[in-house]
Amino acid sequence: MNTDGFTWNTGIFIFQVHVLLDEMYTHAPEIIEPIEKYGPDIYQQLPKKSIDYAIMEKTSLAYVLPVKFDWDDLGDWNAIERLLKKEGNPNVDIANHICLDTKGAIVYTTNSEDVIATIGLENVVVVRDHNITLIVKKERTQEIKQLLSKLKTNPKFTPLL
Repeated sequence: MNTDGFTWNTGIFIFQVHVLLDEMYTHAPEIIEPIEKYGPDIYQQLPKKSIDYAIMEKTSLAYVLPVKFDWDDLGDWNAIERLLKKEGNPNVDIANHICLDTKGAIVYTTNSEDVIATIGLENVVVVRDHNITLIVKKERTQEIKQLLSKLKTNPKFTPLL
Protein backbone atom coordinates (compact mmCIF):
# COMPACT_ATOMS: atom_id res chain seq x y z
CA MET A 1 0.00 0.00 0.00
CA ASN A 2 1.48 3.35 -1.02
CA THR A 3 0.68 6.39 1.12
CA ASP A 4 2.38 9.75 0.72
CA GLY A 5 5.43 8.28 -1.00
CA PHE A 6 5.87 5.38 1.44
CA THR A 7 5.19 1.74 0.72
CA TRP A 8 3.55 -0.04 3.64
CA ASN A 9 3.69 -3.75 4.38
CA THR A 10 0.08 -4.84 4.86
CA GLY A 11 1.14 -8.36 5.77
CA ILE A 12 -0.31 -9.89 2.63
CA PHE A 13 2.15 -12.35 1.11
CA ILE A 14 1.87 -14.60 -1.93
CA PHE A 15 4.46 -17.28 -2.51
CA GLN A 16 4.96 -20.82 -3.75
CA VAL A 17 5.21 -23.32 -0.91
CA HIS A 18 8.58 -24.70 -1.97
CA VAL A 19 10.04 -21.17 -2.03
CA LEU A 20 8.77 -20.41 1.47
CA LEU A 21 10.11 -23.72 2.80
CA ASP A 22 13.53 -23.08 1.22
CA GLU A 23 13.60 -19.60 2.77
CA MET A 24 12.61 -21.01 6.17
CA TYR A 25 15.47 -23.53 6.05
CA THR A 26 17.81 -20.66 5.18
CA HIS A 27 16.54 -17.92 7.52
CA ALA A 28 14.47 -19.65 10.22
CA PRO A 29 15.75 -23.20 10.74
CA GLU A 30 14.84 -22.95 14.44
CA ILE A 31 11.19 -22.96 13.36
CA ILE A 32 11.04 -25.34 10.40
CA GLU A 33 13.44 -28.05 11.60
CA PRO A 34 11.54 -28.93 14.83
CA ILE A 35 8.29 -29.08 12.85
CA GLU A 36 9.91 -31.43 10.35
CA LYS A 37 11.35 -33.60 13.13
CA TYR A 38 8.45 -33.67 15.62
CA GLY A 39 5.39 -32.62 13.62
CA PRO A 40 2.80 -29.92 14.33
CA ASP A 41 2.47 -30.89 18.02
CA ILE A 42 5.70 -28.97 18.70
CA TYR A 43 4.13 -25.69 17.53
CA GLN A 44 3.54 -24.23 21.03
CA GLN A 45 7.24 -24.65 21.87
CA LEU A 46 8.57 -22.87 18.78
CA PRO A 47 10.06 -19.35 18.90
CA LYS A 48 7.37 -16.69 18.51
CA LYS A 49 8.48 -14.90 15.33
CA SER A 50 6.32 -13.30 12.70
CA ILE A 51 6.92 -14.10 9.05
CA ASP A 52 8.09 -10.49 8.69
CA TYR A 53 11.02 -10.96 11.07
CA ALA A 54 11.77 -14.61 10.35
CA ILE A 55 11.74 -14.45 6.54
CA MET A 56 10.68 -11.24 4.80
CA GLU A 57 13.32 -8.94 6.30
CA LYS A 58 16.07 -11.38 5.30
CA THR A 59 15.06 -12.80 1.94
CA SER A 60 16.42 -11.53 -1.36
CA LEU A 61 13.43 -13.00 -3.20
CA ALA A 62 10.73 -10.54 -2.11
CA TYR A 63 9.06 -8.10 -4.47
CA VAL A 64 6.73 -5.25 -3.60
CA LEU A 65 3.71 -4.76 -5.83
CA PRO A 66 1.86 -1.45 -5.65
CA VAL A 67 -1.87 -1.94 -5.13
CA LYS A 68 -4.82 0.27 -4.30
CA PHE A 69 -7.63 -1.06 -2.11
CA ASP A 70 -9.34 -0.33 1.15
CA TRP A 71 -7.46 -1.90 4.00
CA ASP A 72 -7.66 -1.92 7.76
CA ASP A 73 -5.19 -3.29 10.27
CA LEU A 74 -7.23 -5.80 12.23
CA GLY A 75 -4.74 -5.53 15.06
CA ASP A 76 -7.27 -4.77 17.77
CA TRP A 77 -10.95 -4.94 18.58
CA ASN A 78 -11.59 -1.36 17.48
CA ALA A 79 -11.11 -2.47 13.86
CA ILE A 80 -14.31 -4.52 14.22
CA GLU A 81 -16.22 -1.32 14.83
CA ARG A 82 -14.65 0.42 11.84
CA LEU A 83 -15.71 -2.47 9.62
CA LEU A 84 -19.10 -3.47 11.05
CA LYS A 85 -20.63 -0.32 12.56
CA LYS A 86 -24.17 0.19 11.24
CA GLU A 87 -25.89 3.54 11.03
CA GLY A 88 -28.47 3.95 13.76
CA ASN A 89 -27.03 1.22 16.01
CA PRO A 90 -25.08 2.68 18.94
CA ASN A 91 -23.15 -0.60 19.37
CA VAL A 92 -21.52 -3.32 17.32
CA ASP A 93 -23.10 -6.58 18.43
CA ILE A 94 -21.67 -9.93 17.41
CA ALA A 95 -23.58 -11.57 20.21
CA ASN A 96 -27.00 -11.79 21.77
CA HIS A 97 -26.65 -8.41 23.43
CA ILE A 98 -29.37 -6.81 25.50
CA CYS A 99 -28.56 -3.37 26.78
CA LEU A 100 -29.85 -0.40 28.67
CA ASP A 101 -28.12 2.96 28.14
CA THR A 102 -25.07 1.35 26.54
CA LYS A 103 -23.44 3.08 23.60
CA GLY A 104 -20.23 2.78 21.66
CA ALA A 105 -19.76 -0.83 22.79
CA ILE A 106 -18.33 -3.71 20.80
CA VAL A 107 -19.88 -6.92 22.15
CA TYR A 108 -18.72 -10.36 20.97
CA THR A 109 -19.12 -13.97 22.05
CA THR A 110 -17.89 -17.24 20.58
CA ASN A 111 -20.98 -19.07 21.83
CA SER A 112 -24.15 -18.16 19.97
CA GLU A 113 -26.22 -19.22 22.99
CA ASP A 114 -24.57 -16.74 25.37
CA VAL A 115 -26.46 -13.60 26.25
CA ILE A 116 -24.48 -10.54 27.24
CA ALA A 117 -26.36 -7.87 29.18
CA THR A 118 -24.97 -4.40 29.76
CA ILE A 119 -26.18 -1.31 31.59
CA GLY A 120 -24.77 2.19 31.33
CA LEU A 121 -21.55 1.34 29.52
CA GLU A 122 -19.78 3.63 27.04
CA ASN A 123 -16.91 2.97 24.68
CA VAL A 124 -16.03 -0.52 25.88
CA VAL A 125 -15.24 -3.87 24.33
CA VAL A 126 -16.88 -6.93 25.88
CA VAL A 127 -15.58 -10.30 24.68
CA ARG A 128 -16.78 -13.69 25.92
CA ASP A 129 -14.62 -16.58 24.69
CA HIS A 130 -15.59 -19.92 26.23
CA ASN A 131 -15.01 -19.46 29.96
CA ILE A 132 -13.17 -16.13 29.87
CA THR A 133 -14.79 -12.69 29.71
CA LEU A 134 -12.86 -9.54 28.84
CA ILE A 135 -14.19 -6.05 29.48
CA VAL A 136 -11.91 -3.22 28.41
CA LYS A 137 -12.15 0.48 27.54
CA LYS A 138 -11.66 0.95 23.81
CA GLU A 139 -8.66 3.20 24.31
CA ARG A 140 -6.85 0.43 26.21
CA THR A 141 -7.32 -2.53 23.84
CA GLN A 142 -3.62 -2.46 22.96
CA GLU A 143 -2.94 -3.66 26.52
CA ILE A 144 -4.73 -6.98 25.99
CA LYS A 145 -1.41 -8.70 25.17
CA GLN A 146 -0.07 -7.69 28.59
CA LEU A 147 -3.15 -9.16 30.25
CA LEU A 148 -2.78 -12.41 28.30
CA SER A 149 0.83 -12.64 29.48
CA LYS A 150 -0.35 -12.33 33.08
CA LEU A 151 -2.96 -15.04 32.48
CA LYS A 152 -0.39 -17.40 30.96
CA THR A 153 2.10 -16.99 33.82
CA ASN A 154 -0.46 -17.45 36.59
CA PRO A 155 -0.96 -21.16 37.39
CA LYS A 156 -4.48 -20.40 38.58
CA PHE A 157 -5.52 -19.36 35.07
CA THR A 158 -3.37 -21.46 32.72
CA PRO A 159 -5.90 -24.35 32.65
CA LEU A 160 -8.44 -21.89 31.21
CA LEU A 161 -6.31 -21.00 28.19
